[in-house]
Amino acid sequence: MNLAILTRPAAILVALFLPVLLIVSSSYAADVRLSNGSVWKGDVGASVRATYVQNGRELTVEGTVVKAERNLVVIEVEENGRTVRRTIVSFDLRKLETVSDAADASGGGSAKEPSPAAPSDQAAASKPQSTTGGQATPARGKGTRKSASPTAEKPRIFVLPMNGMVGTGMRHNEIEAVAKEADKFGNGQIIVLLIESGGGLVIEGDKINATLKEVKKRHRVVAWIREAISAAAFTALHCDEIYFMRVGALGSITMYSGTTAISGRELDAWLEKIAEVAKMGGRPPIVAQAMVTNPIECSYDKDEDGNITWYSTMQGKYKLSDAKENLTLNASNALHSGFSDGTADTVEELAPLLQLKDWTEEKEGRRIAENWQRLLKRCVEEKVRLANDFQNPAGSTEEEVLGFQIRTLTEINKWYERCYAGMVYEDPRILPPSEKENEAPEEFKRILARLKKDLADLKKRQRP
Repeated sequence: MNLAILTRPAAILVALFLPVLLIVSSSYAADVRLSNGSVWKGDVGASVRATYVQNGRELTVEGTVVKAERNLVVIEVEENGRTVRRTIVSFDLRKLETVSDAADASGGGSAKEPSPAAPSDQAAASKPQSTTGGQATPARGKGTRKSASPTAEKPRIFVLPMNGMVGTGMRHNEIEAVAKEADKFGNGQIIVLLIESGGGLVIEGDKINATLKEVKKRHRVVAWIREAISAAAFTALHCDEIYFMRVGALGSITMYSGTTAISGRELDAWLEKIAEVAKMGGRPPIVAQAMVTNPIECSYDKDEDGNITWYSTMQGKYKLSDAKENLTLNASNALHSGFSDGTADTVEELAPLLQLKDWTEEKEGRRIAENWQRLLKRCVEEKVRLANDFQNPAGSTEEEVLGFQIRTLTEINKWYERCYAGMVYEDPRILPPSEKENEAPEEFKRILARLKKDLADLKKRQRP
């Protein structure tokens, strides 16, 4: 093994692939995928210009391709009078041009980020909830909503702060953990989801959906909104009671495929899904559907007794959403329309709205959230440190370098198990996802096995 190659800086985590890159293949046609999803087609031996990201900076090099695979390219370049190799993995590679004929297959641009989205429906072929023009839906106050049956004793209160992206800071795991704590006191406890999120991942929204359906069978689940957009709004709609802070906002539940809003049958299925969730929380489907797509209109009338009549047109006196933009409610119009159950900035203000004489809160809810946020923060710090450590391994001998890399990659793999969301989805996104959640990528496992074998072989050669 070439010690000089192992210790030379390259793109973050490039060194992970070095043990399997030391043999140069003969000329062949290759397809190399770039971070924006496009593909460079060329041959080993081609002269190329590559633009890639290293340590947060965008760099450009010119040289000769000595190895090319779907997920990486190795380019031989001249630096300071020496010939060196640069290994660039796909998720760092922004542009790759064949210099000889200036054929640019990259399309430029940056790697795509997961778009904030609400969960998709499992039944893609389902038809949408009918919202024919002029159809009115009567609703009287909040009488249609229901909550879990209270216990004979005073219910316990659990507040679960849900901050950050759905899928990282806001997950089903913490909801399940709080529910287990509430279960210790029997059914009918109060779980307050304190939501501050701008949306997130579709797959996590689906898990939250399944979790809340079960938790609501046992406990009174309340949403308290500071910000609930997209998938976070979808989460709040599950709750029989929704309270806003005075600066609160809820809505814009648009689902994306890449960077494009869904349409056709996929949109129809999502509209039906969102209608189902709205009904689950005791709310008119038209309000939730107007949050999904702007062609859907939403207005209402309110009589002297506070009775609300909803319309899927603009015929109502009070207009919430026209055909130009998706609906996002604020504390004022949510309360006036009966969508929200009240407005409160503090637990002292929230208590009487929940018909509680005082506020006696169990500590476990906030503790669970704090523990997860602390782990998430540490995970982000550790993955940056470990990536840099592997890129610049310590040691003055080949054996020391191999040992250091083995220990570092072992730590990386363990962090995938401990905090998968932080390793894959939380910025900076310098590591690839795995084929299985809560596991390190198979490629990383193979590299670790190869490193261990190289170290064992080295020790054998050094024996007298």
